[in-house]
Amino acid sequence: MSRQVFTLLSTTFRRSPLAFRRIASTKCIRSFTTIGNCGSPLFEQLSRTQHNLPGSKFSNSRVLKSQQMRTMFIQTQTTPNQDSLKFIPGVPVMPEGGTAEFLSGHSASTSPLAKKLFRIEGVRGVFFGPDFITISKDQDTPWQLMKPDVYANIMDFFATGQPVLTEGQPPSDTEIQEGDSEVVQMIKELLDTRIRPAIQDDGGDIEYRGFENGIVKLKLRGSCRTCDSSVVTLKNGIENMLMHYIPEVTAVQQIYDEMDQVAQLEFEKLEKKIAASGH
Repeated sequence: MSRQVFTLLSTTFRRSPLAFRRIASTKCIRSFTTIGNCGSPLFEQLSRTQHNLPGSKFSNSRVLKSQQMRTMFIQTQTTPNQDSLKFIPGVPVMPEGGTAEFLSGHSASTSPLAKKLFRIEGVRGVFFGPDFITISKDQDTPWQLMKPDVYANIMDFFATGQPVLTEGQPPSDTEIQEGDSEVVQMIKELLDTRIRPAIQDDGGDIEYRGFENGIVKLKLRGSCRTCDSSVVTLKNGIENMLMHYIPEVTAVQQIYDEMDQVAQLEFEKLEKKIAASGH
């Protein structure tokens, strides 16, 4: 998690709620590039044109009529995690404002776009936010080799008009339920209105997993899932905020799913192998 987000979360009681909706504004450097020229990690604009050619069988197509040019601009934004990059296509990704995460091609059966992205060498995670896509990669594949394929797949997919998810969006984890206590309702509201916008600015998200014996259980997603500073953010940022506003909260615990644990074990094995080889 970035230093800006961490500072805002850990000192939130001194700031107005509006500060959390615009945590770290990114200056977009206007530079037109081709798919093969991926030099700027902060902002790259890619345009794709489709012309209505006379005599073409697509001449009466609703998409291509009147010789109009169809253009999509994709912004890229770095995250605190060097192996995760935020792609902003300029169109709604999850129209209803939810999120979805896939950690393998097998788990992406409900998302045609995620399946396409997992076919790109090096992709290890796909996270869909309301208006962005976070791609996480392995440590060996450079972004320079991956980004052209990511751009092409995103543009091709949104040109089809298909929904990102084929089975509808999952229910919100912070939706107030009938049996929620007043404390749980306060926790969910704080997570949804102040903490989540800050986390999503860095290409990640949090998922509420429960509240028991004073402990709030959360799962980190997207770029935050494998970020080196995620523990610091969770404890010193999110935990401090929740404890300040809600006295009943005594701690925050990070929850790991089975796939997260498998991935962590594989990562630890790789680190030991590298250390043993002397590199």
